[in-house]
Amino acid sequence: MPKKQKSSDPVITVKLRKGLADRNRLPLRHFFTVLDEFRQMLCAVGKRLEGERGVHAPAGDFGLEIIAGADGIAVHPGSVWSPLAMTSNTEIGVLAVQEVIRTLNELEADDGILEPNRALDRELIRRVARVARIQRADKLELEVSIQRPGLSEPLTAKFGSAGIASIRALQTPTFEVEGMSLYGKLVELIDRDPSDEDGKGFWGELRRENGDPWRVQFRTTDVDDVTRLFRKQVVVTGKAVYYRVATPKLVAEKIDADAERDYEAAFDELVGCYKGAFSPELLKAVREEE
Repeated sequence: MPKKQKSSDPVITVKLRKGLADRNRLPLRHFFTVLDEFRQMLCAVGKRLEGERGVHAPAGDFGLEIIAGADGIAVHPGSVWSPLAMTSNTEIGVLAVQEVIRTLNELEADDGILEPNRALDRELIRRVARVARIQRADKLELEVSIQRPGLSEPLTAKFGSAGIASIRALQTPTFEVEGMSLYGKLVELIDRDPSDEDGKGFWGELRRENGDPWRVQFRTTDVDDVTRLFRKQVVVTGKAVYYRVATPKLVAEKIDADAERDYEAAFDELVGCYKGAFSPELLKAVREEE
């Protein structure tokens, strides 16, 4: 059963202004997508904060509830907004909101010219980028604030065109490497990658043996080969593109099944090339450990 809102609950307000909001309405999907992305921003930051404080199985759940009644979901001239009550785990929840607000304000202040040494939460930036796409489409400005009992003024962030420019700067490649080969398992295939505005081809996720994920952009003509190798060990060759925050991607030129390796034969070949570098005692000890 939902908890009853208390006067001591912190209240968060998510407001969309200007653009399509000037007509006092917004596409329903866009509005609720913004609310859900904001919830997941808090969840991502909250999990990290809980983990840093030794919380077992961090969940990042702060019991967010839309406030009903006269002050509920509201449409005002030039804005559409929703107040949310934080009903649980408020100590960490307030810290999570403060981090989100600080990040939004820093991105807005950067105005597309980013502080090079600033630490950024990849998951948080990914969520902000999704909200920014809706803002660009609807020409909106985002405002987030939190009001805590006992404080006369709310803590507020305004995120508009300057912040969106910073997000686009973060999505600009930092460097590229031609002819790179990656080995791993192809674990996901999607029609398009929502974090990349290049709509060419289709996408997959390659999970490398060390656990690192890579986004892979395939050509439409390769769909049969890629589908055949889905969830198998593969080697993909192409152009690697690195970003400051976003997961690196590989623009694939070729994909093949990863041939099984004969480690014993490779070891024997290595010993044959560098026989003088290995003493009989060392080789014996290595083989015994195997």
